[in-house]
Amino acid sequence: MSLTEPISTPTGSGTRAVLAMTTICMIVVGFNTTAVATILPDIKAEFDLTPAGLQWVMAIYTVTSATLITILSRLGDISGKMGVFLFGILIFALGSALVLFSEDTPMLLIGRCAQGAGGAALFGTSLTLLTAATPEDRRSAVVGFWGAVAGISISVGPIVGGAFATYLNWRGIFAADLVLLAAAFVIALHVQRQKLVPDTRMPGAKLDKLGAIALVLVLGPLSFALSNGESQGWTSMQTLTPLLVSCFAAVALIVTARRGDDPLVELRYFRHPRYVMAGAGMFITAFALICFFVFFSVFVQSPDTFDYDAIRAGLAAAPLSATMFVVSFVAPRLLAPYNFHWPIAFGMAAMALGCYLLSMTSNSASYSDIWWKLVITGAGLGMCFSLLPRLGLRLLPDEHAGQGSGVINTFLYFGATLGTVVGGVASAVTTRSGLSEVIAALPQGSTHRVDLAHALTHGSPSEVQHLISGLDPQSGAALATALRDLQDNALDSAMLVATVVAFVGLLLAVLLLRGPVPPLRDATKYTQKG
Repeated sequence: MSLTEPISTPTGSGTRAVLAMTTICMIVVGFNTTAVATILPDIKAEFDLTPAGLQWVMAIYTVTSATLITILSRLGDISGKMGVFLFGILIFALGSALVLFSEDTPMLLIGRCAQGAGGAALFGTSLTLLTAATPEDRRSAVVGFWGAVAGISISVGPIVGGAFATYLNWRGIFAADLVLLAAAFVIALHVQRQKLVPDTRMPGAKLDKLGAIALVLVLGPLSFALSNGESQGWTSMQTLTPLLVSCFAAVALIVTARRGDDPLVELRYFRHPRYVMAGAGMFITAFALICFFVFFSVFVQSPDTFDYDAIRAGLAAAPLSATMFVVSFVAPRLLAPYNFHWPIAFGMAAMALGCYLLSMTSNSASYSDIWWKLVITGAGLGMCFSLLPRLGLRLLPDEHAGQGSGVINTFLYFGATLGTVVGGVASAVTTRSGLSEVIAALPQGSTHRVDLAHALTHGSPSEVQHLISGLDPQSGAALATALRDLQDNALDSAMLVATVVAFVGLLLAVLLLRGPVPPLRDATKYTQKG
């Protein structure tokens, strides 16, 4: 999660109320981002989900947030941030209620989608509300506390999810959402009535409607195509059509941004190499984080590996979460006066190394073989999450800080989406490849051959077990052994993908962050005429 600090004019005396309101909502957004990764096996079992369906439980939340956060941040600038914030609370609560009472997969996914929309509104406005209500001399301390809470909520999300799944029910997470959001809503109404946050609306500003439509049509269809390409076929119309829509929309977004007087996304800032690094770096960091949480949680809960329950699975990730929190809290304070070049490069290198070491984990490993790898990975994640947003936002003028925050957070959420999707594709390909020999060994006339091959890659758990039970004992035993071995191979593949992506981030950091530290608002020169 990025910790951005837009600049606004502080007035009023409601800092404590606004801090309570925004931090409660960040707790909800934070632990809903990672807690669900821990309860995926429970959701998979209850709804009998296919791999593609399970993937969308995580992806639809981040896809919706990535698509809407820039638009909703801009709406806050135009129509008032408190209105957008209250809207976010209500929509997130609606989504949590739908998930809480979901009886089938469509209802579950609609609820997660609504949560993503609400999260985009909350995340896109909360920090600008807080900074607007805080006097300049107290702003650093207050924003630091807000950031610490946001970091803690992400870090403890897997433990919270595991606790609910183990001692109560996985749906309890979403009941807790409603309680917390109700408290935040009451405080928000008080803040609004007492006018504790100054009006920060931009007079005369308008929403770039064409740019908003284009942005939605870039990210939505692209995510859908990448998520379903493995199951539908990469050359099928179900994959190629949304990819073409996304490509045309990307062209339209560029055209509208270049022609508009006040575009939704100011593309000229991407001429600055450090702004490019801020966006690309947040994408890479979120990719690695979500890729880890999803596949590590499934791995340690598998009966063929550690066979942890949900709470132990959450605690298993604690070394990464704790290190990530400590580094993200300390690094900005220690490194603020200095060039972020080598710290960010170090963070990317630590991520790449940690993910590579995790890719060598086998189902015969003990936890003592793993925990120190999580510390390395967490150090890299914490360094990048805390420094990259500051790297980008210091380059922008004050009036575009909100827009820049939205753009950087779009990279964050879209990186999280592709971390789930691409990791899932890598795992599916590994599983299919590793089982090919077992499937080929089935009798040529076996009616199970084609059905089993399809079910292992695309089917639900009950379908796979039903087909295995119909095999002769020797073939069934061979297939069970192959499945056990492939459990760690699937994690290995996902972590190798994350390793490659983090290594690309290291190269970008070395290349794009060279030279002296540029002055504040340095990217403004790319938008000046003449």
